[in-house]
Amino acid sequence: MLSSKSRLLVVDASVAGASGETDHPTSKSCRDALLDIREICHCIIMTPAILDEWKRHERPFARKWLRSMFARRKVRNVHHFAFKLTVTDINCLNDKEKESLQKDAHLFESAFEGDGIIISRDDEAARIWDKCHKHLKVPKVIKWISPLQWRDFSP
Repeated sequence: MLSSKSRLLVVDASVAGASGETDHPTSKSCRDALLDIREICHCIIMTPAILDEWKRHERPFARKWLRSMFARRKVRNVHHFAFKLTVTDINCLNDKEKESLQKDAHLFESAFEGDGIIISRDDEAARIWDKCHKHLKVPKVIKWISPLQWRDFSP
C-alpha cells in the first residue's frame, strides 16, 4: 500500500499517452498511478516542455486527469530551474545516450525542483541515468518509477 505522505512528482508524458481506458495492463497501470497521485494528495510539477509533451501524447483520460489536478491546485508550474543538467561533459555515455539524456533533461531538472521522483514508462532513460548519475554533481537522488511498479512504490 502507498504511503499517504504527499510528494511533489514529475509525471512523464509517456504515462499520459498510455493511460487509455482499456483493460490492457500498461494502460490500467498508468491510469491507476494517475488516480493514486491525485487521491493521495501528491502534487505534480509542470513545465512548459512537459505540458507540451502531454498535449502531444495525452489520451482523453489523461486530459481530464490533468484538468482535475489544475482545478485542485495540485500543479506547480516551474519555468526556471535551480540546477541545469549539462550532458555534453559526461564521458561515460556514448553520443546516442547523451542525445537521449538531453532529450529528457527537463524531467531530471524538474525532479530536482520537487522530491526527486519521476513517474515514466521510459526504461531506457532510467538505464542511462543509472549509468551516469554517479559522475554528476546533482542536488538530489532521482527515483525513476514505472507505472507498472507504482503499487510497490512507497515514498
